[in-house]
Amino acid sequence: MINKCEWCGKEFEAKTNRKRFCSSSCQAKNYYHTHPESRRKRIECSRKRWAENPETSAATLAAGKRWRENNRDKASAATKRWRQANPERVKAYGRKWWDANPEKQLEYSRRWRKEHPLRSRVFDRVKAAKRRAEKAGNGGDYTVQEFLDLCEQYNWKCAYCGCDLTLETATGDHMIPLSSGGSSDISNIAPACRSCNSHKHNKTPEEYAEWLQSVGEYNRNI
Repeated sequence: MINKCEWCGKEFEAKTNRKRFCSSSCQAKNYYHTHPESRRKRIECSRKRWAENPETSAATLAAGKRWRENNRDKASAATKRWRQANPERVKAYGRKWWDANPEKQLEYSRRWRKEHPLRSRVFDRVKAAKRRAEKAGNGGDYTVQEFLDLCEQYNWKCAYCGCDLTLETATGDHMIPLSSGGSSDISNIAPACRSCNSHKHNKTPEEYAEWLQSVGEYNRNI
């Protein structure tokens, strides 16, 4: 009889139809992930045991490091799954590490900016937009990657005049201006050239479209 493992999805030969897992390892993993209370107790016991036995803790960490070095693909996949399942914890750990390592943070920032001058400009523009939104009290936020994805959706064209955009020239325009209560959420952002972003100022997209029509620069894709 061929069954399909409920944990890894692998087909295996089973003696009875009641056999749900291909191995005891998959059965243990399924139990671990479907019983959060038991998982918390095991984590607490492990932390207590590590605190009471520093030598055992060091040996366990060393063994884990060796396993990751010998199984880079599996370790990378497991880390990716965990990060996707725990976005808030990832952010919290990141902030905690940055706060505890200001010198490394500064060194990394300088090196990244040197290696990615154009992306660093986009990053600065995104941060500036966030500060303006916070100052206006309208809320909302978006990341550099979200802005780059938005530019891809617009095929790297200005949402208003249709001119070509690059990492150096693309800016994020608040479609509903901050002065009119618009937020800095990505849903209220449109990629725009510097000229359109400046000329639009506190106009709505409709008002700016009328202005562009009046000067003969209306983009039918708006």
